[in-house]
Amino acid sequence: MAQIDCALADRRNAKRRAESEAAFRAAPVRAIRNPIDAAGVLMYRVALARGTPTPEQEAAIEAELRAIVPPGDDLATRMTYIRHAAHQVADTDTALGHLAPLLRQKLTASELADLERMLANIAAIHQGPIPVQESLLARTRRSLIQTE
Repeated sequence: MAQIDCALADRRNAKRRAESEAAFRAAPVRAIRNPIDAAGVLMYRVALARGTPTPEQEAAIEAELRAIVPPGDDLATRMTYIRHAAHQVADTDTALGHLAPLLRQKLTASELADLERMLANIAAIHQGPIPVQESLLARTRRSLIQTE
């Protein structure tokens, strides 16, 4: 009976540990309050869907962000945080769950359309989007037009 009790306790503890680790890893994404950073994380997740982001993808993300970042803002620091947050979050659905409400609240309809265009531009690098990226773009579109 003691062995069964220990096994059940270990199982419960492993489940709690996994939940705690997932919450810890999602913290950088949960901390985002700026829609520019949120857009950057989503663009980086689109690039990650193809595998390790290439220099071309990183340059395209920086170019898209440069167009919307206020003058004088430090894009290199922002990109470092975006990379970190995008790598830390367990999956894109978790990132969307945290970022979509912020983006819906802070962006206008035309800005949301611009974000969709930016995501599609990142996915189009290297001969167009792969099926995983297309699925991600569709989920993102649904999340962004969803009303609460």
